Amino acid sequence: MEYNQNINCEVCGNKNPDNFSLKFTRSDFKVVECNDCGFVFIPQFYREQIPYENYRDEEVLESVRRGNNYIKIRRHKLRLKMIKKYVKSGKLYDIGVGWGHFLYTAKLMGFDASGVEISELMHHYATTDLKLPVVHDNFFNLNLPENNWDVATMWDVLEHINEPEKAVQKVFSMLKPGGYFVLQVPQIDSKVAKRQKQNWSMMSLEHINYFSKKTIKTLLENNGFEVVKYKSSYELKLFLMFTLLPWLKRKKVKSDEKPAISNSERQNFFNKVTKLPKFVIWLGLLAHDIIYKTLTCLNYGEEMIVVARKRS
Repeated sequence: MEYNQNINCEVCGNKNPDNFSLKFTRSDFKVVECNDCGFVFIPQFYREQIPYENYRDEEVLESVRRGNNYIKIRRHKLRLKMIKKYVKSGKLYDIGVGWGHFLYTAKLMGFDASGVEISELMHHYATTDLKLPVVHDNFFNLNLPENNWDVATMWDVLEHINEPEKAVQKVFSMLKPGGYFVLQVPQIDSKVAKRQKQNWSMMSLEHINYFSKKTIKTLLENNGFEVVKYKSSYELKLFLMFTLLPWLKRKKVKSDEKPAISNSERQNFFNKVTKLPKFVIWLGLLAHDIIYKTLTCLNYGEEMIVVARKRS
């Protein structure tokens, strides 16, 4: 069977197998581009059913517990300061809570915050360690009230979802008229992605959707939203775990091959780097904020934050 069998574009609905172009070839999957709208994605033929219910193991959980939460909260405060430019307070729902540090920070900054997380261990940490109101379920299974929330957020979630249009439609229904949808996704038309091509660190079988500014705008606007802001984003934690650590490992073994690195190894590396004296951490965070804002102004980042408003 060819890669384009039973293929469909989740942005424009194109289902013509001859109307897709092969963009990248990896050892375990291919990446295609829709000729109609330009959406880049891993075709349905190659997608594995990743068990997100067991997305992380106990070893990763213990590594997260040993981590520096102050650094994580500081990072999320930057996100929430941006959100507060549009919504000062109110009901916020986070889809794909993860470990919960964003939701925890949202509560600290005055939001009535809750969310959903499908991973059992992540849900356990968010509810037990951080005491957050998080439902353990698949977002698509939830019977959420309509027109109920002021803000909905998705941080690094939409790239994982098989049916992104269905997810956006569900977000639309749960938001109040004029409510805001704020999301972050890897950006396929970023300078980093264009330079690294098929070797881009964000490209993996877990990330099945690769949005550009054009295609995320099309998806959102076709489903009732108006995009009000794009913001380039370069995550320090992701840089440390997915760029710096692999580079150090390749140097150590003197090989150009991509090293196999477990999730717990990545988290332990982040913990090691961030377990420095407090004054060093403070200076590092100050430098991070300056670099982050500079890179954002230069539109240099491998992810993008998108702010969209629900049309009344």
